[in-house]
Amino acid sequence: MKQKAALCATVLLLAVLICGCTTSPGESTAAPAETPDLLGNWTGQMTGYEHGKGYTDYAGSTMTLRVAEQNGRIFSGEITFTNSSGYATREATPCAGVIGRDGRALTLVEEGGGYSSGSIIAPEEIEFIYANGAEPFSIAIDSLKRS
Repeated sequence: MKQKAALCATVLLLAVLICGCTTSPGESTAAPAETPDLLGNWTGQMTGYEHGKGYTDYAGSTMTLRVAEQNGRIFSGEITFTNSSGYATREATPCAGVIGRDGRALTLVEEGGGYSSGSIIAPEEIEFIYANGAEPFSIAIDSLKRS
């Protein structure tokens, strides 16, 4: 009877070991993606929603993100907005951002408030989703191409 119990215990132990129940999860050894170069001017259109005003294309205004410096995955620069006549609608706003470990995800913060998350669509195209919770709150899609 003791031999039968010992045999059952041994079989159970082997089953646990074979299933991997005693192993700990391994750490990811995947290397980060190659960091893309974002230096330069990125220009495009915006569409969005502003509380109290509704949906908007911002009267045909153009947004330009000028990435002036980049150190690895961190970059900085400024954002300007111009109306359909080409005149700046406000002063340039300093900004800084980070490229995600995957080499595609983007996060951007602007001086004075407002955050954007986005992605690199292609080597010469990026998209940001801007969100600002200040009153009146707003959200927008910024589609930019390197110019």
